[in-house]
Amino acid sequence: MDWDEMARPWLAAAPDLETAFAEIFDALFAAARLKPGESVLDVGCGTGPTLAPTAQAIGETGRILGIDVAPPMVAVAKERAPRNAELIVGDAGTYPFEPGMFDVIIANFGIMFFADSAAGFENLRRAVKAGGRMAATVWGLPADNPWFSMPRRVVDQRIADVPRPDPAGPGPMRFGDPSGLEAILKASGWAPNIRTIDLFLRPPGPAERVTDLHMHVTVGMMLKGLDVDPQTIEAIRSALTEANRAYQSDDGMAIPARIHVIEAYAA
Repeated sequence: MDWDEMARPWLAAAPDLETAFAEIFDALFAAARLKPGESVLDVGCGTGPTLAPTAQAIGETGRILGIDVAPPMVAVAKERAPRNAELIVGDAGTYPFEPGMFDVIIANFGIMFFADSAAGFENLRRAVKAGGRMAATVWGLPADNPWFSMPRRVVDQRIADVPRPDPAGPGPMRFGDPSGLEAILKASGWAPNIRTIDLFLRPPGPAERVTDLHMHVTVGMMLKGLDVDPQTIEAIRSALTEANRAYQSDDGMAIPARIHVIEAYAA
């Protein structure tokens, strides 16, 4: 896979996405309840937005290992990594971690992409100490997340038969219904508690800026490999901007979102 090509739009969008996801990061760290001196595995660390708050929580005596499959993402994360963090390229679902290596695993939208979910969670279970814990976030259903459903609707209204990913396969919406996730975690040696929370994504506005982000990332991924004429692209852009204006106020952008927050203990 050409990770440089795959990562390019995400790297360009990363600053705005970090701002947009601030309430999600708060929910993740509230669930993680990190303590000074703990060792933490950051699954799917991406460009590293969770590294600094993790380091602040665990202090100088703690340590962080961040892992991501995309080398360009890890390269950016290394540039901002605190002194007690190590960053590696790898698949957390299969990586041969030392057994019992970590006190805590955190994953902000990082557990939905394992090729084999059961095997991936078993691998993470082996990586934590007895009584260790995991805190993770996953998206709710598309219907409850305009961030995904709105661009999809706009594209579908203008282009027929745009390929759709397998909802049960690796991807951001894999655990929109969390009941299957709970069963997999239990079978993999975890004792999970899954809470569903509603919050807001607050990307930097105005609406036109959010549209640019979607055109590069969300819509860009939908249309990758398709031959779409410029007029249709412009129609999609205009419709996205109009839709985004519904979420804009004098206080900025506020897009409703629903996520599931997982707190799990090593059983």
